[in-house]
Amino acid sequence: MTTGRDTATGADTGTYEVLRGRLAARAGELARGAEALNAARIAAFGSAGVALAGSGHLRTEDARTAADLVAVGDRLLFGYRGTAPRGDGTSVRDVLALYDRNLEPLPEDAVPGLLDDPSFRREFDELHRYYHGARLQRLRMVDDTLLAVFRTGEQAEDIRVLRWRAGPAGTVRFLDGRGERDHVFPAAHDVRWREVTRDDHVPGRHPHAAVDGRLYVSTVGGALSIRTEDDTETGAGLVHREPVDESLQSLADAEIAYAVVGPLTLLRVLPYKEETRRHLVFNAVTGTVVRLDGIGLSCRRLPDDGGVVFPGGYCLADGTVRTFDTDTAGLEFDHSVASPNGEDVLFVFQERAGNRRLLLPYSLIRQEVSAPLPCDGLARFEDGTLVVLRPGDGRAARSHAVQEWSSPFTSDTHGGSAAEGPLARIGNPDLVRAVADTTAVARRAAAAGETDASAATPALYESLLADCVRAGDRFPWLAELADAAPGAVDLHAALAAVRATAEQMLAEFEAVRALTAQAADALAEAGRTVAGLLRRIRGEAPAGAEEWIARIAELRRAQGHLVTLTGMRYADTGAVEALAAEVASAVGSTAERAMAFLRRADAFDGCAAEARRLADAAEAVTTAAEAEPLRREVEGRVLGLQELTEVASGLETGDPAGRAAVLERIGEVLGALNQARARLETRRRELLHEESAAEFAAEFALLGQLATGALAAAGTPGECDAQLARLLVQWENLEARFAGNEEFTARLAEKRAEVQDAFSARRQTLRDAAARRAESLAASAQRVLETVVRRACTLADDDAVNTYFSSDPVVAGVRRSAERLRALGDPVRAEELTGRLAAARQEAGRALRDRAELYADGGGTVRLGRHRFAVVRETAELTLVPYGDGMAFALTGTDYRRPVADPGFAESRPYWDRVLPSESAKVYRAEYLAARLLSAHGPDALAAAGDGLDALVRRAAEEAYDEGYERGVHDHDAAAVLRVLLRLRREAGLLRHPARERAAAALFWAHGLGGGERDALGRRAVSLGRARDLFGAAPALGALQDEVARAIEGFGAG
Repeated sequence: MTTGRDTATGADTGTYEVLRGRLAARAGELARGAEALNAARIAAFGSAGVALAGSGHLRTEDARTAADLVAVGDRLLFGYRGTAPRGDGTSVRDVLALYDRNLEPLPEDAVPGLLDDPSFRREFDELHRYYHGARLQRLRMVDDTLLAVFRTGEQAEDIRVLRWRAGPAGTVRFLDGRGERDHVFPAAHDVRWREVTRDDHVPGRHPHAAVDGRLYVSTVGGALSIRTEDDTETGAGLVHREPVDESLQSLADAEIAYAVVGPLTLLRVLPYKEETRRHLVFNAVTGTVVRLDGIGLSCRRLPDDGGVVFPGGYCLADGTVRTFDTDTAGLEFDHSVASPNGEDVLFVFQERAGNRRLLLPYSLIRQEVSAPLPCDGLARFEDGTLVVLRPGDGRAARSHAVQEWSSPFTSDTHGGSAAEGPLARIGNPDLVRAVADTTAVARRAAAAGETDASAATPALYESLLADCVRAGDRFPWLAELADAAPGAVDLHAALAAVRATAEQMLAEFEAVRALTAQAADALAEAGRTVAGLLRRIRGEAPAGAEEWIARIAELRRAQGHLVTLTGMRYADTGAVEALAAEVASAVGSTAERAMAFLRRADAFDGCAAEARRLADAAEAVTTAAEAEPLRREVEGRVLGLQELTEVASGLETGDPAGRAAVLERIGEVLGALNQARARLETRRRELLHEESAAEFAAEFALLGQLATGALAAAGTPGECDAQLARLLVQWENLEARFAGNEEFTARLAEKRAEVQDAFSARRQTLRDAAARRAESLAASAQRVLETVVRRACTLADDDAVNTYFSSDPVVAGVRRSAERLRALGDPVRAEELTGRLAAARQEAGRALRDRAELYADGGGTVRLGRHRFAVVRETAELTLVPYGDGMAFALTGTDYRRPVADPGFAESRPYWDRVLPSESAKVYRAEYLAARLLSAHGPDALAAAGDGLDALVRRAAEEAYDEGYERGVHDHDAAAVLRVLLRLRREAGLLRHPARERAAAALFWAHGLGGGERDALGRRAVSLGRARDLFGAAPALGALQDEVARAIEGFGAG
């Protein structure tokens, strides 16, 4: 499949591709480091592989059939079968013989206690005496016990086992002939098979059996299918499918079992009516399934769950699968041998009832079986030499071919090469495991870097991350090893780099998978759309030119959409191109059909009628909004006719005249549509001018109101700038909307200049006010600061100074003034106040130290040696003080006194003992306050105060602080006096006026006026009083008072 990513240029390369390249580079670096470490390990400890060292033949006196061979110390015990040449029975040399390492025959007593032991010979003779058909089947070395297995009957269980005990120094001692219990075999499988039950079945349209929660197996529908998604409706997630013999079977008819080895899931399936079980392996890392029936014979885990090995092949966790073309029928696991350095493991598979063997030497570092070694017998010496009996044809012979192989599978007692340096402290086995793990990580990282996104799975990167973490945890000494060998590749850092890149790829893979799914969905949707469109176009016959135009337009849009899909990342460009070719073919065929229709004389009648309808509708439009749908309709019809013109012009046809006629009719319809469009555009411009004028008037008025509100809301120069900026944005929007009308833009420009001038004036006013406020604050703070300095210099100790400057309200007021100055934009004065306050604190400290050094008596005297001088702290002032019977001038702080001799000053003697201006020997302070309030406010206002009289008196007393009023005493007494006075005035009526004035008024009213004048004056006074009550103060009432006053004066003078 070709995707959009495969054809992307370097500029279009996505993050996933970059990370793939980076991971491949990191994997190469890690692989080079592992190779270097392995080379250093080999140089220090050495290394040996399985290699052919030579070949030869074991020769017998008579023709024999080779049975088996085994190493006993440094000798080779060869077993064979055949008929004894003499009639006196079977002897030991007819079955067993000893050879040296050079394959030369040795006498029976060459290994004492083996073939020459009397007990052995007695058991041997009895065996062949009682079982005439007894034959040697196998020679085995089980731990330190040598077993000779003889077949005594037709059944596999008919055996007798002779056994010897092999000593560490090569000595052998015969035990007995009852070794059947020692002759046991290991399990053919070391994995645990779990049967799938009916509880694991999931019904549906596609029923399946759930396996370990990550696989879903089904044998219905004529096929064995394996899926990775639990979807019984659509059957999605299929990864493997193969036919079964019986198609009509249910899920319950099949036998399914599974086993888990690391990321591998082994499946054992027996479909209905089949004799052979099928064995399959699912790899969660690669998401693939492979069929390996050899697992059914025998299966063993590889070290660290790196995979499984079975007769004839192996399957690794990284997805590597290899099988060998060799006969594996009947082979089962016999035993395994690990090399002391941990680098190699030899797996031996053998027939249970025969001699055929298969040797599979597995390398942990290379993670491979170099080559399978089939044989009919195996002898392993302590130095690792393997002597194998080559497979024969089963016929008796005097010469039996053997091969000698060198191998690393030495015994534990066989000494290895000694090493020195940092590698010796670690040890060869740990180094082997480290090289194996890092090499495996490098191999998996390289494979992940080469894996396409469509084939990758999250398990691939999760497994790689787990391997990196495990390798780093198992071998923490890798970093120390890099420090001990300067210039070597730091495997610890290389592992960390691979891990970090894998984490990034895992995170990016989710995005890639989402993009891939999105591209696949888009392609599927496009395929469905194109299929439906082609089916509809091929099955329908349009009735008019407009319908043909619509069909061609749909096909062209489909072509454009497919071009868009071609550029989509991770899209299948091959499938897109196939769809595009199909649509292009449909465009050509549809165009030919359309031309055949358009040659008819009435083909464009409908288009002409639509053009006339659109022209009439353009004249009837009443708003600009109504014109927009008509404009789109006209444009759409014009575009359709243009497409039809392009199709007609580019179509190869044998009728030029017919094509010319079609193009001429299309031109006529286009002309009619152009007329309709011109009428519509003219009408739309007229309506837009009318509507825009009304809209502009409303917007312009709103803009003026917004400007007024913004000016009122701007309380600082900064707010002025912010409000103006917001208004200018709206101005820009209006200018953009009405850019086509010069009159509107000119009015907007004029209004903009006016508003900017207003904001400039407002900004300057605010700045002036802030400057005046700052000046006032600074002056007030300076005065307060002087008080602070004087007060601080009088404090008694450091605690008092610190308390004063930290908590005194006056000092806090200075700090607040500094903060206000900063808020007003005058940081210079604010810093000056702060600095002066700090200087005052320092000055207070210095003054305190000076007083402690120079002053005595609590600061009342100054010490100068043994002399003391009194200290006067007050500023000297000239004042008047009582002096004898008179007054004298005095200078404070001194004894200066001078009597006042001015005679005029003597007249003020009554006031010399007055302490307050509001109180004398005859007038109480509260009485003075009540009289002052009565004079200042008048009785009517005080009477109207009601319950608020106490508050009024209190405020007056607080404001006259120089008159010596005490709150709660004098204000209370003054209020009581006022209440009595107001009550008397209210109850006295006319008696509140002086008696002389009341007598003069009575005389005038009784004798100074006639009866008619008295009535007229009374009516006027009553009417003016009512007018005053209704409308407030009346000027005519004052004129009446003046008139009556003059009349009374004239009456009194007469």
